[in-house]
Amino acid sequence: MSVGIIGAGRMGRVLAGILAQQHTLYLFDRDETKLRQVAGETGAVAAESLEDIVRQQRVILAVPDREVISCIKALNEQKQPVQVIHIATNVTQRVVEQMQASHVQCIGAKIIGHADEMTMGQRPVIIVNEQPAYLAAIAEELFSSVGQVIRGNADIVAVINTIVAEKVLEAAVHIEDALHSQDIKDPLILQSAIKQVGAGILKAYADGNLGPFAREVVQSVKAKRSRQELSSR
Repeated sequence: MSVGIIGAGRMGRVLAGILAQQHTLYLFDRDETKLRQVAGETGAVAAESLEDIVRQQRVILAVPDREVISCIKALNEQKQPVQVIHIATNVTQRVVEQMQASHVQCIGAKIIGHADEMTMGQRPVIIVNEQPAYLAAIAEELFSSVGQVIRGNADIVAVINTIVAEKVLEAAVHIEDALHSQDIKDPLILQSAIKQVGAGILKAYADGNLGPFAREVVQSVKAKRSRQELSSR
Protein backbone atom coordinates (compact mmCIF):
# COMPACT_ATOMS: atom_id res chain seq x y z
CA MET A 1 0.00 0.00 0.00
CA SER A 2 1.17 3.52 -0.76
CA VAL A 3 0.55 5.98 2.06
CA GLY A 4 1.64 9.44 3.12
CA ILE A 5 2.35 10.88 6.54
CA ILE A 6 2.17 14.59 7.29
CA GLY A 7 4.27 15.41 10.33
CA ALA A 8 7.79 14.25 11.24
CA GLY A 9 7.56 14.95 14.97
CA ARG A 10 7.81 12.37 17.74
CA MET A 11 4.78 10.30 16.78
CA GLY A 12 5.25 10.84 13.05
CA ARG A 13 8.78 9.50 13.36
CA VAL A 14 7.60 6.40 15.24
CA LEU A 15 4.81 5.67 12.74
CA ALA A 16 7.12 6.22 9.77
CA GLY A 17 9.67 3.80 11.23
CA ILE A 18 7.02 1.08 11.56
CA LEU A 19 4.97 1.65 8.41
CA ALA A 20 7.91 2.15 6.04
CA GLN A 21 8.86 -1.48 6.67
CA GLN A 22 5.63 -2.69 5.05
CA HIS A 23 4.38 0.08 2.76
CA THR A 24 5.62 2.61 0.24
CA LEU A 25 5.70 5.57 2.58
CA TYR A 26 5.93 9.25 1.71
CA LEU A 27 6.69 11.73 4.47
CA PHE A 28 6.11 15.49 4.51
CA ASP A 29 6.97 18.18 7.03
CA ARG A 30 7.38 21.93 6.70
CA ASP A 31 10.71 21.64 8.51
CA GLU A 32 12.87 20.35 5.66
CA THR A 33 15.83 19.53 7.90
CA LYS A 34 13.68 17.37 10.17
CA LEU A 35 11.98 15.83 7.13
CA ARG A 36 15.27 14.73 5.55
CA GLN A 37 16.56 13.39 8.85
CA VAL A 38 13.48 11.31 9.66
CA ALA A 39 13.12 10.06 6.09
CA GLY A 40 16.75 8.92 6.17
CA GLU A 41 16.29 7.18 9.52
CA THR A 42 13.07 5.38 8.62
CA GLY A 43 13.41 4.61 4.91
CA ALA A 44 10.46 6.81 3.97
CA VAL A 45 10.49 8.93 0.82
CA ALA A 46 10.86 12.63 1.60
CA ALA A 47 7.98 14.28 -0.24
CA GLU A 48 8.81 17.52 -1.99
CA SER A 49 5.35 19.01 -1.49
CA LEU A 50 1.87 18.44 -0.11
CA GLU A 51 0.83 17.48 -3.65
CA ASP A 52 3.20 14.48 -3.49
CA ILE A 53 1.43 13.33 -0.32
CA VAL A 54 -2.08 13.75 -1.74
CA ARG A 55 -1.16 11.64 -4.78
CA GLN A 56 -0.83 8.64 -2.45
CA GLN A 57 -4.60 8.95 -1.78
CA ARG A 58 -4.20 7.76 1.81
CA VAL A 59 -2.75 10.19 4.32
CA ILE A 60 -2.01 9.97 8.05
CA LEU A 61 -2.03 13.29 9.90
CA ALA A 62 0.61 13.06 12.65
CA VAL A 63 0.64 16.74 13.55
CA PRO A 64 -0.13 18.51 16.86
CA ASP A 65 -3.83 18.93 17.66
CA ARG A 66 -3.70 22.67 16.94
CA GLU A 67 -2.51 22.03 13.36
CA VAL A 68 -5.09 19.42 12.31
CA ILE A 69 -7.72 21.87 11.07
CA SER A 70 -5.23 23.91 9.05
CA CYS A 71 -3.94 20.68 7.47
CA ILE A 72 -7.45 19.61 6.50
CA LYS A 73 -8.07 23.03 4.97
CA ALA A 74 -4.87 22.66 2.96
CA LEU A 75 -5.99 19.20 1.78
CA ASN A 76 -9.39 20.66 0.84
CA GLU A 77 -7.60 23.07 -1.49
CA GLN A 78 -5.84 20.25 -3.34
CA LYS A 79 -9.11 19.30 -5.09
CA GLN A 80 -8.04 15.65 -5.29
CA PRO A 81 -9.81 12.75 -3.53
CA VAL A 82 -7.91 11.77 -0.40
CA GLN A 83 -8.57 9.53 2.59
CA VAL A 84 -7.26 11.02 5.83
CA ILE A 85 -6.55 9.23 9.09
CA HIS A 86 -5.80 11.63 11.93
CA ILE A 87 -4.34 10.65 15.28
CA ALA A 88 -4.89 13.95 17.12
CA THR A 89 -6.17 13.02 20.58
CA ASN A 90 -8.18 16.18 21.24
CA VAL A 91 -9.76 16.72 17.81
CA THR A 92 -13.16 15.06 17.59
CA GLN A 93 -14.61 13.24 14.60
CA ARG A 94 -17.47 15.72 14.47
CA VAL A 95 -15.13 18.71 14.16
CA VAL A 96 -13.13 17.02 11.41
CA GLU A 97 -16.26 16.09 9.45
CA GLN A 98 -17.46 19.69 9.63
CA MET A 99 -14.18 20.95 8.16
CA GLN A 100 -13.58 18.38 5.40
CA ALA A 101 -14.56 19.05 1.80
CA SER A 102 -16.55 16.48 -0.15
CA HIS A 103 -13.41 15.03 -1.74
CA VAL A 104 -11.66 14.69 1.64
CA GLN A 105 -12.80 11.79 3.85
CA CYS A 106 -11.45 11.71 7.43
CA ILE A 107 -11.45 9.22 10.27
CA GLY A 108 -9.83 9.19 13.69
CA ALA A 109 -7.36 6.54 14.85
CA LYS A 110 -6.40 7.51 18.39
CA ILE A 111 -3.42 5.94 20.14
CA ILE A 112 -3.45 4.98 23.82
CA GLY A 113 0.30 5.03 24.03
CA HIS A 114 3.49 7.05 24.32
CA ALA A 115 5.94 7.70 21.49
CA ASP A 116 9.01 6.80 23.56
CA GLU A 117 7.49 3.50 24.67
CA MET A 118 6.53 2.68 21.09
CA THR A 119 10.10 3.40 19.98
CA MET A 120 11.22 0.69 22.40
CA GLY A 121 8.84 -1.82 20.81
CA GLN A 122 5.72 -1.45 22.95
CA ARG A 123 2.47 -1.98 21.03
CA PRO A 124 -0.29 0.40 22.11
CA VAL A 125 -4.04 0.02 21.79
CA ILE A 126 -5.46 2.10 18.94
CA ILE A 127 -9.16 2.95 18.75
CA VAL A 128 -10.47 3.58 15.24
CA ASN A 129 -13.85 5.22 14.68
CA GLU A 130 -16.39 2.81 13.23
CA GLN A 131 -17.58 5.17 10.50
CA PRO A 132 -17.10 5.54 7.63
CA ALA A 133 -16.75 1.76 7.56
CA TYR A 134 -14.62 1.50 4.41
CA LEU A 135 -12.14 3.99 5.85
CA ALA A 136 -12.17 2.21 9.22
CA ALA A 137 -11.06 -0.95 7.39
CA ILE A 138 -8.15 0.90 5.78
CA ALA A 139 -7.11 2.44 9.11
CA GLU A 140 -7.32 -0.96 10.80
CA GLU A 141 -5.12 -2.53 8.13
CA LEU A 142 -2.51 0.22 8.39
CA PHE A 143 -2.37 0.44 12.16
CA SER A 144 -2.44 -3.31 12.83
CA SER A 145 1.35 -3.24 12.46
CA VAL A 146 1.55 -0.44 15.03
CA GLY A 147 -0.58 -1.92 17.82
CA GLN A 148 -3.81 -3.65 18.80
CA VAL A 149 -6.65 -2.02 16.85
CA ILE A 150 -10.16 -1.72 18.29
CA ARG A 151 -13.11 -0.18 16.47
CA GLY A 152 -15.27 2.12 18.56
CA ASN A 153 -15.49 5.73 19.65
CA ALA A 154 -11.97 7.04 19.14
CA ASP A 155 -12.83 10.33 20.85
CA ILE A 156 -12.83 8.54 24.22
CA VAL A 157 -9.02 8.42 24.01
CA ALA A 158 -8.91 12.11 24.93
CA VAL A 159 -10.63 11.27 28.22
CA ILE A 160 -8.39 8.25 28.85
CA ASN A 161 -5.10 10.04 28.16
CA THR A 162 -6.10 13.11 30.16
CA ILE A 163 -7.04 11.08 33.24
CA VAL A 164 -3.88 9.00 33.07
CA ALA A 165 -1.61 12.01 32.51
CA GLU A 166 -3.13 13.94 35.41
CA LYS A 167 -2.98 11.01 37.84
CA VAL A 168 0.56 9.95 36.94
CA LEU A 169 1.93 13.51 37.10
CA GLU A 170 0.10 14.03 40.38
CA ALA A 171 1.86 10.93 41.69
CA ALA A 172 5.24 12.22 40.45
CA VAL A 173 4.73 15.52 42.30
CA HIS A 174 3.70 13.62 45.47
CA ILE A 175 6.86 11.49 45.21
CA GLU A 176 9.02 14.60 44.94
CA ASP A 177 7.29 16.21 47.93
CA ALA A 178 7.58 13.04 50.04
CA LEU A 179 11.29 12.66 49.27
CA HIS A 180 11.89 16.36 49.96
CA SER A 181 10.26 15.89 53.37
CA GLN A 182 12.96 13.30 54.09
CA ASP A 183 15.61 15.84 53.02
CA ILE A 184 16.25 13.89 49.80
CA LYS A 185 16.73 16.60 47.19
CA ASP A 186 19.52 15.46 44.89
CA PRO A 187 18.10 15.85 41.31
CA LEU A 188 19.74 12.62 40.14
CA ILE A 189 18.18 10.65 42.98
CA LEU A 190 14.75 12.20 42.38
CA GLN A 191 14.97 11.47 38.65
CA SER A 192 15.99 7.85 39.20
CA ALA A 193 13.31 7.30 41.83
CA ILE A 194 10.56 8.49 39.50
CA LYS A 195 11.96 7.20 36.19
CA GLN A 196 13.25 3.82 37.35
CA VAL A 197 11.34 2.83 40.49
CA GLY A 198 8.07 4.66 39.80
CA ALA A 199 7.76 3.89 36.08
CA GLY A 200 8.97 0.32 36.61
CA ILE A 201 6.33 -0.35 39.27
CA LEU A 202 3.59 1.12 37.07
CA LYS A 203 4.59 -1.19 34.21
CA ALA A 204 4.70 -4.19 36.54
CA TYR A 205 1.24 -3.31 37.89
CA ALA A 206 -0.15 -3.05 34.35
CA ASP A 207 1.42 -6.41 33.44
CA GLY A 208 0.22 -8.12 36.65
CA ASN A 209 3.85 -8.77 37.55
CA LEU A 210 4.30 -7.02 40.90
CA GLY A 211 6.66 -8.41 43.49
CA PRO A 212 5.54 -9.42 47.02
CA PHE A 213 6.32 -6.03 48.62
CA ALA A 214 4.50 -4.10 45.87
CA ARG A 215 1.47 -6.41 46.13
CA GLU A 216 1.30 -5.70 49.86
CA VAL A 217 1.40 -1.97 49.14
CA VAL A 218 -1.49 -2.34 46.66
CA GLN A 219 -3.56 -4.24 49.24
CA SER A 220 -2.82 -1.55 51.84
CA VAL A 221 -3.81 1.25 49.45
CA LYS A 222 -7.06 -0.48 48.52
CA ALA A 223 -7.89 -1.20 52.18
CA LYS A 224 -7.26 2.45 53.08
CA ARG A 225 -9.50 3.58 50.23
CA SER A 226 -12.29 1.22 51.37
CA ARG A 227 -12.10 2.60 54.92
CA GLN A 228 -12.28 6.17 53.62
CA GLU A 229 -15.30 5.34 51.47
CA LEU A 230 -17.08 3.71 54.40
CA SER A 231 -16.37 6.63 56.71
CA SER A 232 -17.69 9.13 54.15
CA ARG A 233 -21.10 7.42 53.88
